[in-house]
Amino acid sequence: MQEADKDIFDLNLLWLFKAREFARSNRTKAAVIFGFDEATTEKISRLSLKQLHRISRSGVMVFQPRFHPRFWHEMLEDGEDTSVGIQFQTLLMAINDVSNQ
Repeated sequence: MQEADKDIFDLNLLWLFKAREFARSNRTKAAVIFGFDEATTEKISRLSLKQLHRISRSGVMVFQPRFHPRFWHEMLEDGEDTSVGIQFQTLLMAINDVSNQ
């Protein structure tokens, strides 16, 4: 496995482990944090270690950022520490995504 591919594998595997953990322990939280619908949450909660590794080896990121461009603009351009405001906006966007499914 090339170094770049190993990094992608590691990121995918970490993300999938966390997604499975949330899907098993708190489905509502999984829906908000990861943007899963009920069917996806159920399937991810049942993934085996072998399946997690197989998916992680896809060679591409298996997830994408859910941030609105406005979030990136504020994060990259604003010199002030507005972390509470940004966290609140991010949470509202995630909740909106889930409620629209």
